[in-house]
Amino acid sequence: MSAEVMLDFLAASSPESRLGFQAANHCGPVLKGIKISNIMTAEKGAWRRLQRALRGSSILCVLLAVHREREILLLYRYGGLKNHLEKVQVREFLISCGYDDMAVASVLIRLRSRYARYVLSGQGFPHELGVILEYPVEDVRGFIENRGKNFLMEKYWKVYHDREQALVTFALYDQARETAMGEVIAGYPLHEVAVEEREEITE
Repeated sequence: MSAEVMLDFLAASSPESRLGFQAANHCGPVLKGIKISNIMTAEKGAWRRLQRALRGSSILCVLLAVHREREILLLYRYGGLKNHLEKVQVREFLISCGYDDMAVASVLIRLRSRYARYVLSGQGFPHELGVILEYPVEDVRGFIENRGKNFLMEKYWKVYHDREQALVTFALYDQARETAMGEVIAGYPLHEVAVEEREEITE
């Protein structure tokens, strides 16, 4: 999608359409069912507006923190996140971060508290966010051990292991974003852009 098409749409669209486009741009893989969660930053008040826009879909929106008139939001699929939290590697990592209850609500409450504290102080980044965003646990560990350096490649996250699989995943995410943004530009409401089942997007 060309920058010109996007700019023309944003210039002529309503605030709600612009917010929908922003969600598609930052959270397209979640909307199109190939990822369980994404994070985005938006203007103050976006949380409530996104909740309304996603009503009727299986995607939920949580306010993680507010910083300098901006909201940091987590869009997620409850069923997908629940299953993800039951994986042994994920559970072990979260336990190492101090989590003792793997229920979705409990994990998100603790994450929200830790992330909000980080936003306020600039210290103690909650690395478990990467695992909740479905980044490979070995890449999250690699990031911590290397302090964000020495990575093989970087796009949606910094890759430390299995570069080839990451390339496949990144291509799927790119396509999901393009599809979701195209549908918003075509006039689809956000709850219709969101698919109901996790599915692999193909050409």
